Amino acid sequence: MFDYNMILMDGSVVTTTALDTPAISTTRDATTGAAVIDLGGGGTPASGLVAVMFCSVLAVGAAAYTLTAYLQASDTADMTGTTTGIDRLGSFGVANATTGVILGAETPCYSLVRFATAKRYVRVNATVSNDFGYIKVFLAPWPFNVI
Repeated sequence: MFDYNMILMDGSVVTTTALDTPAISTTRDATTGAAVIDLGGGGTPASGLVAVMFCSVLAVGAAAYTLTAYLQASDTADMTGTTTGIDRLGSFGVANATTGVILGAETPCYSLVRFATAKRYVRVNATVSNDFGYIKVFLAPWPFNVI
């Protein structure tokens, strides 16, 4: 369940405004700890997947900082800014999950996004207003019981 191949952002670096560029390939970026994950042909299973985001506690006085984060999917592994066909799958959030905004005052926290897609590649797209702290995002294949 916590296979390294299912980690979208590994939480190895403090997320800063200088690191706002999302991952563009399946090779893990040493600067951001992020990668595009290959789900394989056909995308997610019919039951979907869940992306789980953990945010660390911020420094004292950092309550005004914000994180905007959402999942994206594409049929192209090279998800550069010029790639067309990148879909937004869902937004992470605590108080208002539909906008994808997490406030510094809401940390430490976790947020879940359940999604399904037929596209092969997924990534997290996260932008921060300042040094937001450590962020870890991973995919969980069996987060809910099937009845």
